[in-house]
Parts: sequence; structure tokens; C-alpha cells
Amino acid sequence: CDRLDELVLEAPLVLPAQGGVQVQVVVGDADTPAAAGARRRSVAVYARLDGQDAWTRHATGVMSATAPHAAQDQADGVFDPVSQAWPAPGATELDTSQFYEQLSEGGFLAYGPVFQGLSRAWQRGDQILAEVELPEAGRGLAESFGIHPALLDAALHPTVFAGLDSARDGGLPFTFTDVVLRASGASRLRVALTRTGPDEVAIAVADSTGLPVLSIGSLTVRPLTAEGLTTGTSDGALLRMQWIDIPAPSAVPAQEWVVVDRGGSVGAVYADLQAADAALEGGAAAPPQAVVLAVSGDSHAVV
Repeated sequence: CDRLDELVLEAPLVLPAQGGVQVQVVVGDADTPAAAGARRRSVAVYARLDGQDAWTRHATGVMSATAPHAAQDQADGVFDPVSQAWPAPGATELDTSQFYEQLSEGGFLAYGPVFQGLSRAWQRGDQILAEVELPEAGRGLAESFGIHPALLDAALHPTVFAGLDSARDGGLPFTFTDVVLRASGASRLRVALTRTGPDEVAIAVADSTGLPVLSIGSLTVRPLTAEGLTTGTSDGALLRMQWIDIPAPSAVPAQEWVVVDRGGSVGAVYADLQAADAALEGGAAAPPQAVVLAVSGDSHAVV
């Protein structure tokens, strides 16, 4: 399965200051092929802190196999803006000199040196063009990945310039659709990002020569609060049931009751609730503190 049809990031995975995290990726069985002949498989990503028993699901998705020629035909169209003159004519360069410092000052996310890969960016209408690269210290590992995680993350940083509603408030990736990796081992990338909705962009990625590397049909960004960044329970304790005492209200004196009973029991004033309601609305008695409805096993009360 070389195409990620959809991936939904349900919860960020935050590494603890000490200790490790176990990660589990579960791939489902292939379903019955659709009319187009592509089989689909479910995928889910779980994690748990060392010492804990419970697993947290962080992402779910669906992947499938690409038709032999359809993928390349689509790639040719997606990467036209990247493979032509770079940057595209008419693009205005954006100031990225203090990009990561401003992100750190404006929110609660600070990027380490390896993740500060955005070097230049341009804007042309609804399109953002950018160049990202791994720092010298990280380039030795680039060929070990389909795409280096820090480089992939840097390729998403230009969403800050796209005017997305969520990105302005510290948004993080939420949903990916139609993701295809077309080449591996790159350490420098060109990124063409096109806004397609209030919180949505399409992304095409190429290497430094313009050859396709990655395409993302749609990336949706959502805002994230500081409370959303958690490693789970800090002390490893699981949720448990606990009895909570609720103070009982003071007893209502009997003289402030209104007793309703169709059977005419001792102390009953009204035969049914409708009679009691009509009498009280008519001012026959002061509003009571309590209405007592006598119900026996063969009675049928309608409230």
C-alpha cells in the first residue's frame, strides 16, 4: 500500500522528560477490492509510557495501493508549479529571518535546531512557495528515511504564511488525505502549498532539482491549546471510580407539603396533580415546599 488515503491525528504524542514510550502500529487486513481494483487497509498508531498498562490511540487512517499509471499522471499535474522556474514568476519573497523565534514567542511550541528547516519562502496569490533543508548535523541520516521526520515537519511550517484560521493560533496538523511518497533520501526540498479552505491546504514537494518527492492532497490544521499537549497521567495512575458525598437538603416540615393521592389516603388534599395545580394557580394555598405523590403498585400516575 503506497498511498495514504487518510490519516487523522487524534492526539499529539508528547515524549516525557524521563523514560521512554512504546509505539505500536496496527495494520488491518485488506478489504474486498472496490470497482477500481484497489485494496484498502486500516492503520492505527498507539503509544504508552513506560510503566503504564493502557495504550492511547494517537492516529487512525486508511491506506491503499496506487494504480500503476494514475499516480504518475496525477503527479505530473500536482508538481507543475514546482518543477518549472523556481521560484515561480511573480512570487514575492517573505521574511523568514526570525521565523522560529517569533513562533516561540507567540505560543507554546519551540522548535529545536534540527527542526528549524525553513530557509526561504515566497507568496503568489493563494500559493506559498518555500525551501526547507536539514541542518548539517541531520543530513547523514536523510537516506535512512523515506523522508526525514524533521524535514517533513519543516515542509509543513509554511502553513503559517497561508492565512489559515487555525495556524495563526498555533495550529497543528490534524487530517492528511491522499498522501504519496514518490522519492526518498532528500535533504533539501521545494514546497508548493496552496490554500484550499479556511484551515486546509494542498502540498506538493520536490527535491532541489524539481523532481517529485511527496504529494499531500489535503492537509487540515486545527488549533491546539496547551492542555492538549500531554503525556497522559503524570503519575501513571489509571482512572478509578470514587464515591462522592452529596449533602442532603434539610427536611421540609410536613405542614409545607401538598399530598396528592387518588386513593384518598390520610392527609391527602388533592385527588390528582391536575387538581393540585389548578388549586395552587387559583390561590387556594401558598406554594408548597414539596409535593408528595402517593403511588401504589397498581397505580398509574401521569406527571
